[in-house]
Amino acid sequence: MSLYRQAGRRSGWLVASVSIALVVGFLIGLGVSRATTDEKTFEDAFAGVQADAELAADAFELVGLHYATAPEAARQQLERGRQSFDAVRPQLELVSPVETRAAAASIESLSSLVDRSPPASEVERAAQDARAAVRRAARLR
Repeated sequence: MSLYRQAGRRSGWLVASVSIALVVGFLIGLGVSRATTDEKTFEDAFAGVQADAELAADAFELVGLHYATAPEAARQQLERGRQSFDAVRPQLELVSPVETRAAAASIESLSSLVDRSPPASEVERAAQDARAAVRRAARLR
């Protein structure tokens, strides 16, 4: 009876077992890391768009409030609101194109009205219309 063993037999299984264990461990780690990452969802991204649109809507509300006592301040708010709306408009058009175009038309109407120096009640009404239109486009109810 011989006391010698074949050296290659066990080491092949050992290498295969360790390799499989490493691959399985890597896959588990990859799965855990993907499950715990903070990926931005559509809702998160759209909430940011809504917040930006709310800033524009608030500026249009201030146009109506300031126009009777400080027309120059109202014009500045109108410009601020227009710039805010223009910045968020491409994202709004992806979600609600019809409402976004209506909001742009309402803003343009308010702007041309302010240029003509009408009574404050007309500007207040147009400012509220512009604010409501921007809120509709951003789906803020």
